[in-house]
Amino acid sequence: MKILFVSSSYFPHINGVYYFVCRIGPLLQEKGHRVAVIAPSESTHFSKKKIDNLDVYGMPSLSVRINPSIRIPIPFFLKRRIKRIIESYNPDIIHIQDHFPLCKAVVNVNKLMKIPIIGSNHFMPENFTVLIKNENLKQRLENYLWKGFSKVFNQVLLVTTPTETGAQLIRSKLKVEVIVISSGISLKNFTPFGDTCEVKKRYSLPGKPILLYVGRLDPEKHIEEILEAVAIAIKKIDFCFVVVGKGTSKILLEKLTNQLGITNKVIFTGFVSDGDLPCFYKLSRCFIIASIAELLSLTTLQAMASGLPVISVNAGALPELVKDKMNGYLY
Repeated sequence: MKILFVSSSYFPHINGVYYFVCRIGPLLQEKGHRVAVIAPSESTHFSKKKIDNLDVYGMPSLSVRINPSIRIPIPFFLKRRIKRIIESYNPDIIHIQDHFPLCKAVVNVNKLMKIPIIGSNHFMPENFTVLIKNENLKQRLENYLWKGFSKVFNQVLLVTTPTETGAQLIRSKLKVEVIVISSGISLKNFTPFGDTCEVKKRYSLPGKPILLYVGRLDPEKHIEEILEAVAIAIKKIDFCFVVVGKGTSKILLEKLTNQLGITNKVIFTGFVSDGDLPCFYKLSRCFIIASIAELLSLTTLQAMASGLPVISVNAGALPELVKDKMNGYLY
């Protein structure tokens, strides 16, 4: 089978949608399928690259000034380019990952081509409205985003989402069937066992208990809450808070760390390679997440597979993973 994934975000912009596609794509190819991806390019020019052993067609795009990791496809000739790719690749099925301009254009182009389309939902409006303080404006924007979501996803044959929380969020907004399929993780890579000496030395990690966070450093992740809690807890027990990831809030979080007087107790590693990442879980005593907009949280699954208890905010789909006083704590 020839499968065409369509996503508004792909490497080098690392997020949950990218990981979903880049992991399931190669697994499908191992089973004999052929997989390609359409995503925004890194410039105003069309591109075709081999990423994650997948053919990735890059649509000319522009970056959003407030968040350069978000790229919007240039509308001129967009549908014409999409049509050419679909005709040349001739997929048996198309799998969209969102309802934003690129996936919307693919759905519109396919009205005449009539190739089966399914969709996976990774969208929560909180990812876009977290900085809006005016509740009326926030609600209006969320309603607008959901309206766009319904319009696009009601044109596909089937919608998947990784948790029951995610399914309940969208079932009332759709006429098509919604089923729950977890994204899953590799239990070969994420285990409690293995040598960590090299990674510990390379990142100068201390020989004391480590509290770990892995993920994007963006506003909806609420990492400032964790830092404030660390500043209190550090007075009772000597430990180190390790923050793995990059994002738009990194500089602000580093400033807050300094203001709280815990600079020597917090390590910001920046981006960590897939090869090194499992070691951080193995080195740690506990994982923590404060994000209010999670439809699954792959990093929480990774932590659990690595044998770590999880401290989690009681929001989104996280209570489906973390059972209070059983495998962690909800707050």
